[in-house]
Amino acid sequence: MNTLSPTAVYRRFLTALNSGDHKTIAEVIAPDFVDHHPGFDIKGIDSYQTALRDARESLRLRGELEEILEAGDRIVTRVRLTGKHVGTAFGLPATDRDVTWSTTEIWRVSQGVLVERWAQDDLLGLREQLSSDAANIAVVQQVSDAVNSRRYDDLDDLFAPTFVDRNPAWDVASLEELKGIIRAAHEALDFHVTTDQLYAADGDKVVMHITFNGRHIAPFFGQEPTGKAVSWTSIEVYRLENGKVAERWVQADTTGLMYQTGVPLPE
Repeated sequence: MNTLSPTAVYRRFLTALNSGDHKTIAEVIAPDFVDHHPGFDIKGIDSYQTALRDARESLRLRGELEEILEAGDRIVTRVRLTGKHVGTAFGLPATDRDVTWSTTEIWRVSQGVLVERWAQDDLLGLREQLSSDAANIAVVQQVSDAVNSRRYDDLDDLFAPTFVDRNPAWDVASLEELKGIIRAAHEALDFHVTTDQLYAADGDKVVMHITFNGRHIAPFFGQEPTGKAVSWTSIEVYRLENGKVAERWVQADTTGLMYQTGVPLPE
């Protein structure tokens, strides 16, 4: 008869999980194991073993025990889970990203084996790490940060070599031309960008609404500097490929900016 304490039984399970030792897992999990885990349909040891194999294959799952408390035939565990997204998980294709999330579990032990579990995982946090949405938003935010800091060459790592800019206000053939336009606008309008809205859309796109605030300090639109404060808005859609901006659509309030800098407009 197994005389291991509930804590020792769990530690044996975790060691087996981390090494992929499913034979030992079968020795410490009851055949009729019951898992009360929201969102998962696990009934019995075979179903649980399948779920563990899938997690190891798609996420290279490993657990690090942070705390364990024993109370009679039950133990409470806090575990830090880590891995790498190497296979499809939650319907999301592999990204090869490192991931980490946490779980709090209650296990019931009977006759030296784990017979029941209740678990609460940070699955939302995990899914956000796997999704391209968060990564795409981060790239576009880096673009905005680089522009604000006037780190123009940092844009090289954020844009694809085949980048296409679809802006009705100008026609650029390359990122270098776009950097030149941004630099000239900085020198003439001394602007700073504030992000008003930033959200992912359609799997590979990010939509951004931004406000520019600056001051007309050098010739622009053929107009001599007025020294006046200027402000205008822009709605921009970025399409990303392999973590880089491949295409952009821009609709800015160019007319409003022209009016503020003194450009004569049709009445």
